[in-house]
Amino acid sequence: MLTLYSEELRALMRGRFAWLGVAVVLLGLGGLSAVASQDSWLDGYGVIAYFLTPICFLPLSAGTIASPRATRFVESVFTAPVDRGKWFLAKILVLLTVALAYYVAVAPLAAVYVANVGMPFLLEMYLLWTPGILLVSIAVGTLIGVMFIGRSVAPPVATGVGIMLVYAVLPPLQELLVTRGFGATAMGHFTLASPLVLLKNALGFTLATSEVPDTATSTWICLAIVVVGSFALSAWIFLRAQGVESWEANSRQRWIIVLGIVTLVLVPIVFADTNYGKAAPAQNGAPSIPGLFLRGGGQLALVEPYEPLPASCCDTLLNRDKWPSLPTGQATRQDLLLFLPVDVKQRLVQLDVHVVGQSGLDVRMLPRDHLRNLETRVYAVGIGPTDADGRRVEIGWVARIPVDIVPTAPWDIGGIRYPIDVDATYAVEGGSQPNTLKARAAVEAHVPNALVEMALVGAVVPIICIGAMFNRWRRTR
Repeated sequence: MLTLYSEELRALMRGRFAWLGVAVVLLGLGGLSAVASQDSWLDGYGVIAYFLTPICFLPLSAGTIASPRATRFVESVFTAPVDRGKWFLAKILVLLTVALAYYVAVAPLAAVYVANVGMPFLLEMYLLWTPGILLVSIAVGTLIGVMFIGRSVAPPVATGVGIMLVYAVLPPLQELLVTRGFGATAMGHFTLASPLVLLKNALGFTLATSEVPDTATSTWICLAIVVVGSFALSAWIFLRAQGVESWEANSRQRWIIVLGIVTLVLVPIVFADTNYGKAAPAQNGAPSIPGLFLRGGGQLALVEPYEPLPASCCDTLLNRDKWPSLPTGQATRQDLLLFLPVDVKQRLVQLDVHVVGQSGLDVRMLPRDHLRNLETRVYAVGIGPTDADGRRVEIGWVARIPVDIVPTAPWDIGGIRYPIDVDATYAVEGGSQPNTLKARAAVEAHVPNALVEMALVGAVVPIICIGAMFNRWRRTR
């Protein structure tokens, strides 16, 4: 058994440029994808490395299992003194080994992430979700692979790609249905045909929606039926229903195959849990910032010290158009501009401003007499703020507030958005009482050098693979 496993594993990487292919895939995942996912790395890279790539093992498994048929190598297995069951098990173990190698290859990037920001709930779930996706993909891919005994691997691979796409599309559809309250409808049940949805529900986490099923027992049972059933049916077909070059299944065996496949599809749809109502755990420590993606209409702006007022403003995310964003753990000197709803025709006699950062953002106001350093801004017709009397301000007062901003306690390595609250009390000459102004916005920060660290760590395994490729090329040229 060990000999068969060893030989099959060597055969998988026997091509001269096989290692180069592995290096290119891992370099794309480890280096390029990590750097490209600067805004909210956990969401961007997590979906790529822990969801989309593992599901690609489905057509890979289908092609690997069907390949011996296409190359007629299986004839040697059927005629040589080799136990067919052990050979088939060795093929599955090789696929599981490759899946484990992939999981290990992307683990260093997660380690860098955890070293910088800790272990958020979503990453913990990703690390559990990915092995399940790999296992399910290999199980279903193996079943597809044994169903095709022709002289080409194109049909099983194409079928695997089709099923892979169905499996990949159903999770976002299921989350949309749950968000709209339709998770328990007929369409909601249909989305459970994807083992990825089953595993996500069983683990009790979400990607975008806010609810998970109250119970998960039936979901775990259905998932086990799909995985174990796929492997068992694959082995039974290969050992009992197929010959050297053709199918040898009788009528009873054909019905068993059909009913087995139908059972694997329908059991999750019918019996998996759909009692959505339990609040999903928070994915990380990110705060909720209403209106975060609104552009324009704000009362705050953030500029470099002594920099002129921006020509157009003001987004809820104050440094949206600045790159790089604020570094965590470091003080960054900025000027916070507060646009007061007071026309310059009115004289300010009092102005008190308090700036407070939330969720780990430390904002330190520097001493300054705001009344003596007021600036003005000319508004376009009809877009200025309204003053206390309900009139549109045409030329308004602007308070420039020097601050040191220190983002701390990050929950991601990029796209970290901290709320910032400003409370101002002002009084105009001749006014009966002071007025108050409350404004809320956000600033974006990143963990310095984290993406560089990830790119370097992610390039280690590809470099090793390239070295193995050159070593093989030198020995076989």
